[in-house]
Amino acid sequence: MIRIALIGLWICGVALGSLYFAVWQNSATAAVAPKSGEVALDDGKTDVFSVPIIIDGAVNGYVITQLAYTLDKTVKASINVPVSYFINDEIFSQFYGHYSAAKDVQSVRFEDVKKSIIDGVNARLPQPLIKDLLVEQFNYITAKEIRDQNTKGLERP
Repeated sequence: MIRIALIGLWICGVALGSLYFAVWQNSATAAVAPKSGEVALDDGKTDVFSVPIIIDGAVNGYVITQLAYTLDKTVKASINVPVSYFINDEIFSQFYGHYSAAKDVQSVRFEDVKKSIIDGVNARLPQPLIKDLLVEQFNYITAKEIRDQNTKGLERP
C-alpha cells in the first residue's frame, strides 16, 4: 500500500515538474520580442485564380496562379479588406488583354510580374503593405489542352 502511494506521489511530482518546465520555457520564448528596428511580418496566400488570355477575340488559354505573400503586420491591422482581393485584381489587370500571342504569355518573367503586382497593390494603400510575393502555382494552360482533357475518350466531330 505504501509502495502504491509513493509511486503516485512520484508520478504527480514528475507531472508537476514537467508542467512547470513547459510554462517556464513558453514564457521565456514569449518574452523575446522583435527589435524595434525590425518590421513584424505576417503571411498568407491567395486562392487559386485563373485569368483568361484572349487573343483575336477568342480565349486562347488561362494563366492559373496562386501566390503566397508577406505583409507588414502593423499596416495590415489598419486594413479591413482581405489583401488577396487586391492581389487578385492586380494579377487580372496584369494578364487580361495584354498579350497578342500565346508565345508572349509563355515567356513571362515572373520577377517583372511580381514587382508590378507589389507596386500596384502598395500604390492603392496609404502605406506600403506587401513586402514579398512567392509563387505557389503559376501555369499557363491553352484552351486546346483544356478541351482535350474534358473530352478525353470521346469522339470529336
